Amino acid sequence: MPRPGRPGHAATPGALAAPPRRVPSFCDFVDDALFHPRWGYYSTGAVRFGTGGHFDTYPLALSPLFGRMVARYAFQAWRRAGAPATFEICELGAGNGQLCLDTLLWTIEQSRHERAWKRFAERMRYRIVERSPALIARQRDQLGPLAEAVRWSRADPTRRAPRGTPFAACGVIGANEVLDCLPHHQLVPQRHDDPRVVFVVPDLDGRVLGRDRLAAAMARTDQRDRVRFREALLPIERVPRLASFVRRHCPELFGTRRARHPYFACPRIDALLHHTVDLYEQADALWIDYGAQREFHLRTPPSRRVFAGPPRSGAGVYDAPGRDDITFLVDFSVAMTAARDAGWRVVYYGPQRELARRTQVALDRDAVELIVRHRALAWLLALSGVGPERDWQRGAVSWSPAPKPGRVPVRRYVAQSVREFRAERGTMFKLLITRR
Repeated sequence: MPRPGRPGHAATPGALAAPPRRVPSFCDFVDDALFHPRWGYYSTGAVRFGTGGHFDTYPLALSPLFGRMVARYAFQAWRRAGAPATFEICELGAGNGQLCLDTLLWTIEQSRHERAWKRFAERMRYRIVERSPALIARQRDQLGPLAEAVRWSRADPTRRAPRGTPFAACGVIGANEVLDCLPHHQLVPQRHDDPRVVFVVPDLDGRVLGRDRLAAAMARTDQRDRVRFREALLPIERVPRLASFVRRHCPELFGTRRARHPYFACPRIDALLHHTVDLYEQADALWIDYGAQREFHLRTPPSRRVFAGPPRSGAGVYDAPGRDDITFLVDFSVAMTAARDAGWRVVYYGPQRELARRTQVALDRDAVELIVRHRALAWLLALSGVGPERDWQRGAVSWSPAPKPGRVPVRRYVAQSVREFRAERGTMFKLLITRR
């Protein structure tokens, strides 16, 4: 299932003592657990996408129609910009490459039938901005011969803009489930004081580990399962940049009792919006993620806002770091404010079904049948030993309407995904469109 079905993590008991020097903040711990080159979930290639894997996202669950939406949106943006000679689709964090594959295939197919699409295909190029070398390799495998039509920029756009920008005069930026993977600080409100910021104190056989030694231990299979974690709280003023960010974006945490639960603050959203606004002279950006606005985050328990492990696993953030995904429900109030501060104009915020409406991609019975046929083809290829995800896809699906242990009933799953995307049933997935 797409990520919103995940349960929250079980918080580790905290201590109101200052942690030793050099231990990571909660934010740094999450960042390392996801992207550290020696033990991070994405960096080591531990992530398994798609059916039978750790999770699906909508580009996978709705393949190939999600790529069709992106292609049609880019085509509309290209025409709105006056059909420039160079135009890019830039995907931030491309996962296993399925969205890129579907977008390119649809563009190629349309170019065979319509003159305007042929001109667009000749002038469009696809770029992936990716932080993980392991995922770049996975994307190349997924794309096969089409990898020659893609340019990769290895960069972390939350820290700096990729080299050689702007890439082209105009473009469309796609960021599907990128904001939820950014590391967040955990802030604990205090009854009569400013909020405290959580630091993580790792312990290996009674010895406290600093951040560097934690990395060495987590990279060793004989040590990582013996590492234990506890949380320690520090005054937020000990982290001045974080304090400034929170005072600007969530002043309710200071001097009031409106926040009853821990709040997860993400200063890197600021940086990401500032670095992406300069990628192109003229651009739209599609930020698709699961989240809500400020009031939801202040009144909702953390078990519904931070997730670890496969869907419905009940895993906690500290249960299997480096082997589990960790994601956060996005505070879109922060994202929209950060976008405006960076120079973006907010064009739309609301249910993600707006992407289908704007691109006139019907999500009806015929769409369900098309998605099921593509899933069947992927399954047959996996049975034949084809594809980078063959090892877990071949035994992961069920063609029976009744669920079977360890298998996904495909038709029911696809129909449910379509309903969720159309917001016919409860969904937290949102679309934020910004424009420069």
